[in-house]
Amino acid sequence: MATNTTNRREFLKKAGIVGAAVTLGGLAEPVMGVVPAFAATGEPTTEIINYALTAEQLATTFYYTALHHGRTLPMTNNQDNQPYIRAALDEEFYHATLLSNAGAVSVAGIHPKFYFPNGTFANDSTFVAVLEALETAFIEAYLAGIYQFATNGRNDLAVLAGQIMGIEAEHRVLGRVILNKSVPNNLSLEQAPPSGSTVASVAKALVPFLSKGKHTDGPYALPTDQQIVSAVAGVRTPNN
Repeated sequence: MATNTTNRREFLKKAGIVGAAVTLGGLAEPVMGVVPAFAATGEPTTEIINYALTAEQLATTFYYTALHHGRTLPMTNNQDNQPYIRAALDEEFYHATLLSNAGAVSVAGIHPKFYFPNGTFANDSTFVAVLEALETAFIEAYLAGIYQFATNGRNDLAVLAGQIMGIEAEHRVLGRVILNKSVPNNLSLEQAPPSGSTVASVAKALVPFLSKGKHTDGPYALPTDQQIVSAVAGVRTPNN
């Protein structure tokens, strides 16, 4: 327990922000604007995978919660769109499992709980706005992580980061598909983080999701393995 408390304290310290205003509009801008990058700045591999695991747990909780708000999220009752969310849940859970197996420890503690902006699960458009902001942050983080892992001599983790990043990019596009956005695959290249960015940047994107704020709902607990298996039954991806 002491280790988890220390990790969380260091996480908040590195982020440099506690209790930030988290209206939906206020959240989306920092998440999109901050570059949560693992650039080659000498950051330890252990620190990087700890933050990556926390991000995957956040994403797992995000998609699981969406599936349990069917009355307010039409897409979860839509036979065409629901499989996207269930598969995304399965994939994020698998990513978290791989990172845990690599030795990662969540900075959110032994029993992670997360908070989301008010209204995140009230309608499809708000949900997808948060989805796109989160997935964009994750994509940039893993892009930088590839380089940092390789610099640290962990080519195995560099490959894993690339594999995960590709799936996060799929999630961003599928969110845009759900809203019938014109040209959902609207990028030729993912945005690369600027040189000199650090793991603290990803903390800035995640901190609002770890603590209760004035404009947040929660806490939402990370679902158990069995809850996830039940939720994704029939759509489990081949890697699992």
